[in-house]
Amino acid sequence: MQEVELPEDITGSELPEEIKAELRTLPEGLAKFVSKHLVAAGRFIDSNPELALQHAKAANVAAASRLAIIREAVGVAAYRCGDYKFALAELKAARRISGKPDCLSLIADCERGLGRPEKAIEVLNEKDITKMDKVDFHELMITVVGARKDLGQKDAGLALAKIPEFSSGIPAESVAKLRFVYAQTLLDLDRDRKSTRLNSSHIPLSRMPSSA
Repeated sequence: MQEVELPEDITGSELPEEIKAELRTLPEGLAKFVSKHLVAAGRFIDSNPELALQHAKAANVAAASRLAIIREAVGVAAYRCGDYKFALAELKAARRISGKPDCLSLIADCERGLGRPEKAIEVLNEKDITKMDKVDFHELMITVVGARKDLGQKDAGLALAKIPEFSSGIPAESVAKLRFVYAQTLLDLDRDRKSTRLNSSHIPLSRMPSSA
């Protein structure tokens, strides 16, 4: 793989302490190299996901490939590039290594992106789903609602109201998304009801059941 150039101002020290601690299991030189590419991947993930993926792949070398944070970085960047098959493989690898549920919402969305909504829904059966970060759990539920809509289950969004944070008044972005999807579900269901009433009112008289 061709070496990707690092921005000169990146030192690797910009990483959060918990990631630095994970990288300390690597030889010092490799840890520094990997740190810089992780920082670069994070810098470009929004503006240039393809470049971010190049940096994440550069970090995924030698012993670093055995670290969950590295595989997750590659998976997230691939997801942002729309390469759901590659992203799914990397995110699942990160989950196997860490044993944590951090990647479940993206794993579900990758399954949906690959046209497998039933697989996205199955993610809800993961045994440690209750350990998920609240924001990630909200994202997972929104993805599952979308997957159920893919399967024709348009009323699935109503289940969002059962999430405790839904009516808590918490001004979080993820909660706002839950409420938006819930509202959209209500609108969709109302349109369906109106459409059904409209269609039934236009059935030709000759096809109406006899009252006799």
